[in-house]
Amino acid sequence: MELENDIKYEKKKQLFLDQKKTLDSFLKTGAISQLQYDKSYGDLVKKMGMESLAKELEKDLEGQK
Repeated sequence: MELENDIKYEKKKQLFLDQKKTLDSFLKTGAISQLQYDKSYGDLVKKMGMESLAKELEKDLEGQK
């Protein structure tokens, strides 16, 4: 059962990362504004329950600066 939950989480995590990558691409190409990106990304994080992963990604980005 735990393995099954881990697999589901990993699939959900990968979907989240793919969606974030798409949003990043839209922002980079100017297809959406920073305001639209922030709103969409925030909604994505909440709807997918990825708050802890989002915080990890933010820390990683801050570390790269």
